[in-house]
Amino acid sequence: MVEETPTSSSLNTKKGSLAVLNPFIPRSQANSPPTSSPFLLRYASHLAIIVLVLSALSLSGLALPHANSPTLLPPTAAPSLGNRSYTALAGRGNLLPATHSVLVRHPVPHTSIPDRLRRGVITYTVQSGDTVSGIAANFGLKWTTIMWSNEHLEDNPDLLLPGQILNILPIDGVYHLICEGDTLAKIAKEYEVEIAAITDCPFNNVRSDADLLVGEYLIVPGGRKPYVPVVFRPTYTGPFPDDAPRGSGQFAWPTQGRLTDTFGYVRNRWHTGVDIANSKGTHVYAADRGYVRQAGWTDMGYGVLVIIDHGNGYWTYYGHLSAVWVYAGQYVEKGQWIGNIGSTGRSTGPHLHFEIRRQNEPLNPLDLLPPR
Repeated sequence: MVEETPTSSSLNTKKGSLAVLNPFIPRSQANSPPTSSPFLLRYASHLAIIVLVLSALSLSGLALPHANSPTLLPPTAAPSLGNRSYTALAGRGNLLPATHSVLVRHPVPHTSIPDRLRRGVITYTVQSGDTVSGIAANFGLKWTTIMWSNEHLEDNPDLLLPGQILNILPIDGVYHLICEGDTLAKIAKEYEVEIAAITDCPFNNVRSDADLLVGEYLIVPGGRKPYVPVVFRPTYTGPFPDDAPRGSGQFAWPTQGRLTDTFGYVRNRWHTGVDIANSKGTHVYAADRGYVRQAGWTDMGYGVLVIIDHGNGYWTYYGHLSAVWVYAGQYVEKGQWIGNIGSTGRSTGPHLHFEIRRQNEPLNPLDLLPPR
């Protein structure tokens, strides 16, 4: 067998057939190697497919989805230029509409007194269990400021009553009621301050005597009221019986409990004793032996009161009792049960108001009682 070998005529035939199949190839390139023909065929086929798809969509009338962005108008520069258009929240992109139109403050069951300078005189309603010193501490004041800002508290040591409204000064001092004939010099001298302390106080609109208006109040910063003792006439006012036992001058604690209010200043003794809090019915005992001058109700804020004259110049007072087990004119021994703790009279809770007086002048019981 004779092996056939390709000849130039066979090669030409193949090239000629390729030129016939693809008439877009120039005859001048027909004889070149077919390196780029597959790529051109692939691109042409892809383009044909895209054209066919677009044609089909156009003939079917189906519209492609598209996103419409909200039309935003420029903000109004000033009210005089008119009102700006409002677009609901639901139409602002992906924002969700709010479920509430206002913010509601969460309720807080406890209120604390702010620790800042007050801008003037405010009021406070006395609650059950309040004391003068406790109220003063809550407002950052001295307890004497509370006493000197409320005239009814000046008459008696225990005049607090739940529901009572008290004046609370922004600073320590005295709340003075301007009376006929008052002058700045007179007021300053009465409360032991300089005139400048009154005129320079930002809470007073006073520069001279002409600014003093009768019936209005004036804050006297740093002022101190002089002490005026309260005269009390007990049930028995006669002389001390010659045969009555006299006290030793050595006092015992009249009851057990928590000391809530102490005695006041040496010169300004507005709280004339000490307050000892305990449950109602707790026993109260005579601090020393003596003679009972008062045993019963009083109208001076003490409520049910027992007064014992010890025959040596000392008297002891036991106020706000719920029960009394002695009577006026009776002799009592030191440590004898004379009554029970209560909350009678002007009182914010069960406690004993205890005083020691010498020649009707209140003394600090803590100086005469033994250490606890």
